[in-house]
Amino acid sequence: MSRHARNMLVSFGLPLTCVLALCAPLAGAQTIADYSRAQRSMLESAMSQAAARSAGLGASAPAAAASAPVSVPPPAPRTPMPATAPAVQVSGVFASRDGAVAEVLVNATAYLLGTGQSVPGTNWHVEAIAVDRVVLAREGVAPVTDVQGARKVFALPSLR
Repeated sequence: MSRHARNMLVSFGLPLTCVLALCAPLAGAQTIADYSRAQRSMLESAMSQAAARSAGLGASAPAAAASAPVSVPPPAPRTPMPATAPAVQVSGVFASRDGAVAEVLVNATAYLLGTGQSVPGTNWHVEAIAVDRVVLAREGVAPVTDVQGARKVFALPSLR
């Protein structure tokens, strides 16, 4: 090596060593694409070996077994989810000279309803409003009998 080349190597030697030290680990780094290429080649190799094995076994097997149709079971029919009943709650009573109204919450939506009014989105109606309770009844069910939850009584805290 000439003296001029040796001087150039010495003058660039330290920075070149630093650059190589920083870049050398990156040269061996793999990306996700590298892994998928390696996996693809491994899968292709396994598939070609399996095909060669099955071709070797298929030569001794009868041809009718190879051409038999594969039956796939039909997909299960989809059944719709049952509709959930709306959540009905009573949060309070407002009384005035003209009468009382109950604040009824249906799925977190508040409605001010008087006696006899229907609760929106449900089959309930307001049967009675008192200072300490609100009674809801199902529409079409006789108010005398309490069959299968035909009434809901919401007790309210007293203001003593």
